[in-house]
Amino acid sequence: MGDYYDSSYEVQCPVCKGTKYRNPQMKLMVNVCGHPQCDACVRMNFIKESAQCYECNIVLKRSKFRVQMFEDPLVEKEIDIRRKVMRIYNKSEEDFETADEWNLYLEEIEEIVFNITNDINRLEMEKKIENYERMNKDEIRRNYSKKSKELEEIDKQIDADMMREMERKKWQEEENERSKISRERNKTSLLQDLMASDGDASLIVQSHAERLKVEQQKEEQVKKEKEILRRQQIMAQEFSSGVKIGFAGISAPIKVQKEQQYEYEPPNLPPSLPAPTWDELESGGYLNHVRRASPSAVAGGYTEHYACLRALQDFMSSHMLIPRSKEQEV
Repeated sequence: MGDYYDSSYEVQCPVCKGTKYRNPQMKLMVNVCGHPQCDACVRMNFIKESAQCYECNIVLKRSKFRVQMFEDPLVEKEIDIRRKVMRIYNKSEEDFETADEWNLYLEEIEEIVFNITNDINRLEMEKKIENYERMNKDEIRRNYSKKSKELEEIDKQIDADMMREMERKKWQEEENERSKISRERNKTSLLQDLMASDGDASLIVQSHAERLKVEQQKEEQVKKEKEILRRQQIMAQEFSSGVKIGFAGISAPIKVQKEQQYEYEPPNLPPSLPAPTWDELESGGYLNHVRRASPSAVAGGYTEHYACLRALQDFMSSHMLIPRSKEQEV
């Protein structure tokens, strides 16, 4: 059964409970809220231009629905939110004095996108975006008009990700169809050989099984090579925000602030390990494992402090710290 099973059959519409197993042509659609529903439900529930979402009751527009590209609808929601946020937070790397300021700016963007996507302090984040847009309206318009390379790369990256996902699904469907045709062809060939031959049926079945095993190994090898080639083509280094580490392999220049250079100062170390004082023996726990002095010894003026301190001083004095000279280091 595993050869005939397709994981896409598990796709189910949350509204009508229809599955792709019953309707192979079914497509899940998503809107700005990220809650999916099939195309039939969209046509039925959105006869007018707008209607409420079945899950979050947000008013949605029919024209804003699009085909779900990723299995996780939360990813679709994040893509929409990221697009809107990046239209407002559209500064580029060269607008900052240091790399730390640029990284803090990117972290702020990621925090906003994450919180809105997961409905964490959503109203507060939206108010923060509105305040930023109102205070930086001219700069936002100027940055948007010139359309910096980073924003162009983000849009291209998002579009490329969606296109790669569509190509992956199409490639998977074609592979499943080829496997199905191959199984049917082998089954037909086996039946024809059994009907046309007067020999031992078990030998014919065994011969077909061996030939089928070899063909499957070749198909798996070809499939692996295609998958490796496909992954190599789509591999790209980028931040989680979609901004690439470099543009065309060249990192953007960073303005470095002039700061006082660090000067190394060698530590002033004692020649030997420091031994504790008489008063520190009790508070430091050195006497915890030392045998207590007997009453007769205490009467003679002896305490366990003497034995403990003598042992510690002997130990410390045997460990001398002799710094190496530069000639010895060389």
